[in-house]
Amino acid sequence: MKLLSKGFTLIELVVVIAIIAVLSGVILFSVTQYINKGKDSNISGNLAVLIPAGEVYYNAENSLNNDGYTGFCDSSVVTNAISQMPPNASGACTLVDNASGVCCNVDTGGQAWAACATEFGDSNYAYCVDSRGLKKEICSSQCLSEITVCPTILDSCSGS
Repeated sequence: MKLLSKGFTLIELVVVIAIIAVLSGVILFSVTQYINKGKDSNISGNLAVLIPAGEVYYNAENSLNNDGYTGFCDSSVVTNAISQMPPNASGACTLVDNASGVCCNVDTGGQAWAACATEFGDSNYAYCVDSRGLKKEICSSQCLSEITVCPTILDSCSGS
């Protein structure tokens, strides 16, 4: 008489669990990259909205007070755009202004402004917009609270 076993051996179960663990790790890594790309798109989109908003603000302030961009970074448009961005602890201006780490500054004469935020996908880079209508990627080391124009030269950003 032959005895038939109706189950899995311990080795078979361990192999299946190991395969599932490897596949889960690969999927988790991919999903994290896509989430970070989505957050970076959110940053670039919300900052890009500030360019036309800045022009409207400039025209309104010049017709009323001849102040140019003075107070633009504290305006409701900027604070609303920043509030819609995901929190970024590695942002240069997190403690200064906001949880999103967005730096926004107007020059002393009120004639120029710039805003930038560190990216999630690669924290060595930041996205920058300014009053000249420039939208570009810069080194995160160039994204500072004193920024009033986006830098035109992209330095080597490794190890920033």
